[in-house]
Amino acid sequence: MSSALRERPAGEPAPGPDLSLVPQPSRLPGPKLALVGIYALALGYHWLQSRAHVSPTVYPDELLYSKLAQGLVSGHGFSVRGETVLFPAPLAALAQAPAWLIHSTPDAYAAAKALNAAVMSAAVFPAYAVARRLVRPSYALLAAALTVAGPPMLYGAYLMSEALAYPVFLLALATMLRAIERPSRRMEVAVVAVALAAILTRLQFVVVPIAYLLAAPLAGKLAEEPLRAVLRRHRVSIVALLAFGGVPLLTGGAVLGTYRGAAFLHYDIVSVLSWTGLTAALIPFAAGWLVVPGALLGLVLLAWRPRNRADAGFAALALACIALVLLEIGLVGAGDAGRALERYAIYLVPLVAIAFFAYAERGAAWRRTYVALALVGAATAWLMPFPARVGTEFTFDTPTFSVYGEVERWFGNANAATIFAGVPLFGGIALALLPLRRRLAPAAVGLATIGLLLLSGIPAYAGDHALTRGALRLRAGDPPDWLDRSGLGPADYLQLSDGSAHFGWLLESWNRDLRHVIRLGAPRYDAYASRGARVGRDGRLLVEGGEPGPGVLVVNDFGTSIDIEGRVVARPLDGLTAYRVPAAPHVRSLATGLYFDRWAASLLRFQAWPRRPSARGFYRVVLSLPQGHGGRTVSFAVGGRAVRTLYLAPGQTKVSWIPVGGSPPPVLEIRSDRGDFVDSGTPNARFVAVRVPSISYAWRNRLSGP
Repeated sequence: MSSALRERPAGEPAPGPDLSLVPQPSRLPGPKLALVGIYALALGYHWLQSRAHVSPTVYPDELLYSKLAQGLVSGHGFSVRGETVLFPAPLAALAQAPAWLIHSTPDAYAAAKALNAAVMSAAVFPAYAVARRLVRPSYALLAAALTVAGPPMLYGAYLMSEALAYPVFLLALATMLRAIERPSRRMEVAVVAVALAAILTRLQFVVVPIAYLLAAPLAGKLAEEPLRAVLRRHRVSIVALLAFGGVPLLTGGAVLGTYRGAAFLHYDIVSVLSWTGLTAALIPFAAGWLVVPGALLGLVLLAWRPRNRADAGFAALALACIALVLLEIGLVGAGDAGRALERYAIYLVPLVAIAFFAYAERGAAWRRTYVALALVGAATAWLMPFPARVGTEFTFDTPTFSVYGEVERWFGNANAATIFAGVPLFGGIALALLPLRRRLAPAAVGLATIGLLLLSGIPAYAGDHALTRGALRLRAGDPPDWLDRSGLGPADYLQLSDGSAHFGWLLESWNRDLRHVIRLGAPRYDAYASRGARVGRDGRLLVEGGEPGPGVLVVNDFGTSIDIEGRVVARPLDGLTAYRVPAAPHVRSLATGLYFDRWAASLLRFQAWPRRPSARGFYRVVLSLPQGHGGRTVSFAVGGRAVRTLYLAPGQTKVSWIPVGGSPPPVLEIRSDRGDFVDSGTPNARFVAVRVPSISYAWRNRLSGP
């Protein structure tokens, strides 16, 4: 008889249905689906934030990446202003190139920001892959979410390398960890590929292959494996990476392109350690504080008691990356930047999160040490010199400073200092009271950290948005792509002295019809192609020794006034004027130190080039001083020789006639003994002395007399 039909003894309960082969319904999505959800949320949030980031502001870096991408899609290769640029890290420009296929620059810019948000948010995937080598899926998901929750994600809106570099760094780490854990010829080749991709994304990632070269044998030692066996197992990747490292030496540094000068910087060891230490002290704030004590012990635990190659490999890679990245930041800060560079260290934040969850996964050992670290960190957070180092403006290179600065602007310095000391203090006390061995405690700490990072992102994004709005309003024109829209055709840009270089950078970023940059009496303001100009004795504008052809010339006349032959065809904002000029246009006069609103600096230099030679003539100068400004003494000099002095009282206007001779007439200098600060708190802030409603040259026979 079939067992299904056999009789049961009396009193035996009927068996329940056999569900062993029936899939159990789940109320929660699987890890992979949850990871996609985290990515979608991160992408949506950071893309919305990027929409309020309305203009490029970091120059010349953003100009470089956008122009390289535009040159690529237009068939001109990697070029800026018509000249080829050897840039050793081109992948970030390649990544944003599809956006610049769009003809409208504003639309292309919006697409580039959206593309960057998608790319940078993709860091959740390699972060999860690394974490899953060490911890359970739920912890790995929290680590992935923490990776894309903090203020550093605002870099996705910038047309630079951070958006691509963030996931590429973690992808390289995931690949190297897998190669250490499960070595094979295929993974060895993959290590070389991701190391090369990292360097081609961001040259500072030269530390990534170095970290691997250190970590592979160190991981073997931590796992108590013979060094010879480890080197033999990884010989392909080690030999290939060492060979790549010799390329800069063989080429004399030529492959470094625009970064070649780094080899000639001076590095003071004390300064290096100082900048390294400052950046290391900022990492707990960038990582959300709560996971830091556990992360420190997690790294120690993984290195001291590795359960497998994955534990040893992550500990070795993380320690090597942390040490090398911080040392590199110290070198850059001491040799060139002279400022905090937390931006270079954002890649370490996911390692901190993963190390914390690895510590919790392994039973949260050394409870007393953990409590001590939490309390010591909580009690010493106030030692960070935020009030002394941070202003109230957005600090691009240091998101933590930006958060503090915006909080200070909102609530005052005392309250900002209290918040930045109080959050770690109460957080440390909470950590000391919350045993991580409880089932939900690590998840609670992770969720609280994500909440802190999202909250700190609010002031960081607010500062970023305010900065870009100000740059767009004061430096770009309305609309910013006014030149492309004008139908004037290709134009050149003339940079005069005393004008902010940001006028030219923003003009070039928003308008593809700009061809060449010309400098008249102004120094080179970036490393890319530009042409020097001068005014000949007959007043003709000469560019690189030759005569320019006719066309449109956009002049930066913010701090220098020029009277040039031609017709004004556009004036998009104060400080920019577009002229339609003939070939070799005649420059009638140039007033260096005379601003767009007729305020003059403490020293104004005026030169005229009259079309008809004249033995004698006059400079006619009208000076005025508005009410509310203290009286001042103004002196005139011609050709370096003092000729007149006058006193200008508040509310007074005076006209002076200065006789001069020669062809062209000598330079007139106007000096004031005091000045005033105007437009403070804006990018147009400057130190000025008097107003000059009119200044001109006239021949004697044209005067009715002074």
